[in-house]
Amino acid sequence: MKILSFHLKAFGPFTNKSVDFSAGQEGLYMNYGPNEAGKTAALRALRALFFGIPERTTDNFLHDSTKLRIGGCIRHSDGTTLSVQRRKGRTRTLLSEDETPLNEGVLNKFLGNVGEELFSRMFGISHEDLVR
Repeated sequence: MKILSFHLKAFGPFTNKSVDFSAGQEGLYMNYGPNEAGKTAALRALRALFFGIPERTTDNFLHDSTKLRIGGCIRHSDGTTLSVQRRKGRTRTLLSEDETPLNEGVLNKFLGNVGEELFSRMFGISHEDLVR
């Protein structure tokens, strides 16, 4: 899977911020910047896009919980692409771009059935994790 774009629509300190990863080949992306720039919040948002926004999130300090939104476009190795967004909620939180609820299973092909814990350990490594 390759992340083509990542949209922080309303999450943590972000409002309508996007990152385009579509250029180049697959590889390693590093997010760096000064303290309090939102690096950790962006990592939480990426995990939340794929696995859901936690019920007791602390990322609703700027946006009301009902308005939290993260989006992205991903590409499978077979060339198939999928654009989704995620809202905070208990059910039916994975949405198409027009906010139609999607079955969570549509992500399985792209994630290779990798769960949140393995994804976090292998692909979403924080500075603290790296030091450990």
